[in-house]
Amino acid sequence: MNKITNTIICRVCGSTDHALVSSTVSGASDSAVYRCLDCELVYLFPIMPEEEEAAFYISEFEDYMEGRSGPGWESPEAHFRSYQAEGERRLPLVRPYLSPDDSVLEIGSSTGYFLDDLSGYVSSVVGVEPSVAYRNYALKSGIHTVEYLDDLNDAKFDVIAIYYVLEHLRDPVGYLNQLQAILNKGGRILIEVPNVDDVLLSRYDIPNFGPFYWQKVHYHVFSQRTLKDVVVRSGLEVQLFPAQRYDLSNHMVWMMEGKPGGMGRYIDFFSTELESSYSSALKRHWLCDTIFAVVTKND
Repeated sequence: MNKITNTIICRVCGSTDHALVSSTVSGASDSAVYRCLDCELVYLFPIMPEEEEAAFYISEFEDYMEGRSGPGWESPEAHFRSYQAEGERRLPLVRPYLSPDDSVLEIGSSTGYFLDDLSGYVSSVVGVEPSVAYRNYALKSGIHTVEYLDDLNDAKFDVIAIYYVLEHLRDPVGYLNQLQAILNKGGRILIEVPNVDDVLLSRYDIPNFGPFYWQKVHYHVFSQRTLKDVVVRSGLEVQLFPAQRYDLSNHMVWMMEGKPGGMGRYIDFFSTELESSYSSALKRHWLCDTIFAVVTKND
C-alpha cells in the first residue's frame, strides 16, 4: 500500500492534506502516523477494522499491555494492586470537580481501581469495561460494572471519567456527542490523554522512544490545541491542564538505555524539590506527558 495518498483522511476534520510523522507503529506494520495539515491532529492510518478492534479489546488487550508495560496486566488482582498509585495521582486533580451528591461513570474502568478511590467522595460509581476478567473482578469487589454503554439503560450521570480512552476511539467527536446524552445538566466529563508534545518525543533525541510511543491502539494523539479542537467540535466547553505522570528517573533511563521501566529508579538521591522542579518546567511549557481536561456542557 502506498501510504502517502489522498485516500488518507483525517477522521476529525476530513482533510486529505497530511504529513508523515512516523512510518513505524508498534504492533501495526501496515500503518503509519500522520499529522493533518489543516487541524494539526496527529493520527494513525489505517486503523483496525471494527470487528478486529472489538475482538482485540475483549480478548487481547491485557496481553498486549503486558508486553508493553510489564507484569501487572494479565492478572486482575495484580492490576488492581499495581494501579493504586495511579488512582491516588488522579485524585488531587479531580476532587475540585466532584461533590458528595455526584453520580460517577467511568468508561474503560478496568479493574475498578479508580472508582474504588472515588467512591468515598461521591454518592455512586459505575464502570464500563469490555474485558470479562477485569469486569468480573470489579463486580466481585462491589463496583457495579457493565460491558457496554447501552447496558446502562438510559441512566444519566453528573460526572463521566474517560482516562486514556479518547485516543483509542475511531470517532472522538462523535463519542463526546454520545456522552452528552447521558450527562446531567451541569455535568462534567473528565478526560486524560497522552500529550503528543511530550518532551521525550518532541525535544529529546531518543531513537527508541518514537517506535515505542506510536502504537496500533492509539488512533489519535492529542496536543493542547487539538484536544481543545475535538471537544469544541462536539459542542462542549473545556478547560485544559498540563499533567506529568512519569518522573525524572524514567526520563533518565530512556536517555541512557533507550527503554521504559525507569520509574523511581533514582528516587533515593533525586530530591523531592528536583522532581517537582522538573515536572513543573515540563508542565509550564506544555512538554508534559499528559493532558487533563474538564469538559462541560454549554447549557
